[in-house]
Amino acid sequence: MILLNNCYRPFLKKIILILRFFVIGITVFSQKKIDFDSKFLFTTEELGTDIKVLTDSVVFKHENSIMFCDSALFNYGENYFDAYGNIKLVKPTKNKDTVFLYGDTLHYSGKKKYAKVRNRVVLEKDSMVLTTDSLDYDLGKNIGYYFNKGTTKNGKDTIRSVFGYYFADDNEFFFKKDVSLTNPRFKMFSDTLMHNTLTEISYFKGPTEILSDSNYIYCENGWYNHKKNISQFNQNAYLINKEQSLKGDSLYYDRNSGIGKAFKNVIFHDTIQNVLLLGNTGLYNENNSFSLMTDRAVFVQVTDGDSLFLHADTLQTYKDSVIINDKYKTFRIIQAFHHVKGYKSDFQFKCDSMIYNLKDSVIELRINPVMWSDSNQLSAEYIEIQTYRNEVDRIDLSNTAFIISQSDSIRFNQIFGKNMSAYVENKELYLIDVAEEGKTVYFIRDDQNKLIGVNFLNCTDMEIHMKDNKVDMIWFFDKPTGKLYPPLSLGESETKLPNFKWDIEQRPLKKEDIFIRKKEAVETENSETVIENKSDF
Repeated sequence: MILLNNCYRPFLKKIILILRFFVIGITVFSQKKIDFDSKFLFTTEELGTDIKVLTDSVVFKHENSIMFCDSALFNYGENYFDAYGNIKLVKPTKNKDTVFLYGDTLHYSGKKKYAKVRNRVVLEKDSMVLTTDSLDYDLGKNIGYYFNKGTTKNGKDTIRSVFGYYFADDNEFFFKKDVSLTNPRFKMFSDTLMHNTLTEISYFKGPTEILSDSNYIYCENGWYNHKKNISQFNQNAYLINKEQSLKGDSLYYDRNSGIGKAFKNVIFHDTIQNVLLLGNTGLYNENNSFSLMTDRAVFVQVTDGDSLFLHADTLQTYKDSVIINDKYKTFRIIQAFHHVKGYKSDFQFKCDSMIYNLKDSVIELRINPVMWSDSNQLSAEYIEIQTYRNEVDRIDLSNTAFIISQSDSIRFNQIFGKNMSAYVENKELYLIDVAEEGKTVYFIRDDQNKLIGVNFLNCTDMEIHMKDNKVDMIWFFDKPTGKLYPPLSLGESETKLPNFKWDIEQRPLKKEDIFIRKKEAVETENSETVIENKSDF
């Protein structure tokens, strides 16, 4: 077998050589020659007989492309030409529309189906116009490329970049390096931008800034629909205007309506009143400053060293205006709904609905509200907390008002009334006004803190003075009655007033506790505390 191969080796070499020439022949034959036409045609000895000089109304045709110029040098043998003056190239796309390319000079290769247009270059397709000084165009693939700055105008948008690719069949641009997009309503600066001239949707990658009269937007990934003025911004995205900012892993923005939506790690910041809304799903209306937050929603009123933290299923905030000294002043109103819980070092609370008006610094707690201040628990059908300089100043309790504090592990001092007003100074209760149906249960102790009796008092109205969180003096109005019992003469239930409820397990002792609900704080079979939500702080 080896001998046979050696004998036929010269013959095989000839066969391979013939096949090579055959393949080359097929390639040359398949390469379509450029057709041409002009008023004048001649050759010169200096240029050689293969170089044809064409002048006056020169036209070249190659496959489905047509090229016009004032004059040209055509190398018929190599199937290329150099054209000069009033260059015009007409190339259809697969979508049956047409690309028009203009310039001062053109080098075209019929072998590669490749055009190089230089000086005052203009590319037009539909309403899109691209201008640059140098552009290469692959007529086989319908792809144009500029590399020394270019400007594209499409509708109201003007886009500039150092480099750019145009995919004519797909109506898509790819812009790279120092990209800027100018629109009557905004300006965009990016490193990389992809733009569809038909749909007018831009996709941007890398650090991107969008500036307008109303806001500033930053992101590192996203898209913008120029027709609908809607956009989505991802990766370190945030929106800032004169008074607020909105940040999230992903932002959706409708410039026409001024509505922004944010998802995951959302932060809304009112820079004027220094309040924050945190959560995973947020909505912001730029026109009326309305914001809504859900999914681990948190409100934070930022103060030096002692901020208020508030959690609820849903938080929303909006602005209200009042006239002060003939000038409009705006204040933010915060509303919280369902499973509301708040923490501040000097007071804590829970309820199912809350309104906080920053105009007068009043917090309204509705639907089963409970509040804690120092060692006291306060409850009623409705609680209104008035603050002054970010500290509690007065607490109004309406309907079934109850104040409870522990005397020891099983005994509780109690104050009950239809309505109450409690006054706070230096974070301690110092005065309690009881209006209608007043009742108290108070455990009396001696100087050594030994229990000596339990006092029951009833009176329509009472004024209770406190000192060091203990009853110091009580003023009774309108037929008071009372009775003092020996300390151990009554059972535990007998020392509790009707509607007594000690909710200490619900009290948030630190800001992270605002996420804990009662049903989540019970012990499991494994004797582990169940906390469904981890802290974000």
